[in-house]
Amino acid sequence: MNKHNELDVLVIGGGPGGTPAALALAQAGKRVLLVEAGQGLGGTCLFEGCIPSKIFREAAARRREIARAAEFGLRLSGSGAAPDIDWAAVQARRHRILSQRAQGALMKARALPSLEVVFGRARLTGPRSALIEADDGSREVHFDRAILATGSMPVRPPVPGADLPGVLDSTGLIEIGAVPGTLALIGAGPVGVEMAQIFAMLGSRVTLLEGMPRILMPVDVVLAGMLAQRLAADGIALQTAVAVNAIERRQQQHVVCYTRDGKDAEVAADAVAIVAGRQPNVAGLGLENTAVRFDQHGVKVDALLESNEPGIFATGDLVGQPMFAHWATAQALAVARHILGHDAPYPRPEHNSAVIFSYPELGMAGLTEEAARAAGLDVAVAEYDYQIDARAQISADAFGRLRVVYDRTDRRVIGVHALVEGAADLMGEAALAVRLGLRIDQLAAAIHPHPTLTEAFGLAALAAG
Repeated sequence: MNKHNELDVLVIGGGPGGTPAALALAQAGKRVLLVEAGQGLGGTCLFEGCIPSKIFREAAARRREIARAAEFGLRLSGSGAAPDIDWAAVQARRHRILSQRAQGALMKARALPSLEVVFGRARLTGPRSALIEADDGSREVHFDRAILATGSMPVRPPVPGADLPGVLDSTGLIEIGAVPGTLALIGAGPVGVEMAQIFAMLGSRVTLLEGMPRILMPVDVVLAGMLAQRLAADGIALQTAVAVNAIERRQQQHVVCYTRDGKDAEVAADAVAIVAGRQPNVAGLGLENTAVRFDQHGVKVDALLESNEPGIFATGDLVGQPMFAHWATAQALAVARHILGHDAPYPRPEHNSAVIFSYPELGMAGLTEEAARAAGLDVAVAEYDYQIDARAQISADAFGRLRVVYDRTDRRVIGVHALVEGAADLMGEAALAVRLGLRIDQLAAAIHPHPTLTEAFGLAALAAG
């Protein structure tokens, strides 16, 4: 058999759960084949999720800042306070950035002699074999180990009309050809909240429908409530605890029919997007030819991310929640270290950090107060209100709060949650505090520069006593 078909490791999926592992293994001299079914290396995060949406947010936020110029003593010439939107230029900028990042990742991969990248599909034909199909033909490969990292796909709920032409999912919303005058979003998770605010800042009249009692259910309840207030202040019509009954096409609009508090209601919009989450993508992997177990929540793995088929691992969205690019990368690198024989710790959910790029940003690291109490921990919360913060006042973004969750017994920090514009840049320190288990007095003793948002860590900790 051709030596190129005898592999140390087969990696299926070129996103953040696959590419980092492939690179690390190839750098260590392993013969690795990386197979990606999409348009380039980067996965959902690069092409359909976190990067494109942040490109849109940047355009929307800058437009918003221009409209607020008078708050900073700046007088704009011309008749309009907010600039017109060249949506084609925004989309062209998105394509440029995505292409640049994908090409950079591909160049890095192709610089490694023991790593082969194939754009095509891989289907497991047995516990140690797979069929690779690409534009230039097909081939069978044999491997010692495999890493499955095929990510996730948007959820399409069983609602009549959900499959109507023009009803978008999160991917379709990224590809939308114009800013709609009116937009209805179904799902108030991270994607729904981010997109609602982005398009509201771009001038759309937005309705946000959520089936749960509140937005962002896993998020700190206090901060989620404050963010819901901001959504309303931004003119977003938020309806929670709704049951969507159907989506209909009437004349030139879509109409979402729903029930809330026992009463039927409907909202008409130029565009409707279902952004009610994502589900693991196991389609076409050939798992039935192995002992790998899976269900609608993803591939079943043990603490080392190994499936029921020894030697076949799974990472990222494919194994279910939490679905974050950085979490997938941490898992991928842990699996690579394990395959290389290194005794290294695996990422733990209670140490994870994340950012929802709402306005203001919502950052989280570790456990929420609710999750900690549910786990039986005796915790307290140290808070800081950004209304009194110098840096936040200077930036005219003084709406927000920091909440530090710590164990009453040993005073160790187990969670940090921040709602403030700029929270994304606070999460590095927050993640370290949680990961290292710093005591609240150690956080208070750290000298933070003034005037910065990071002062809140020390001031909140000092207030804890």
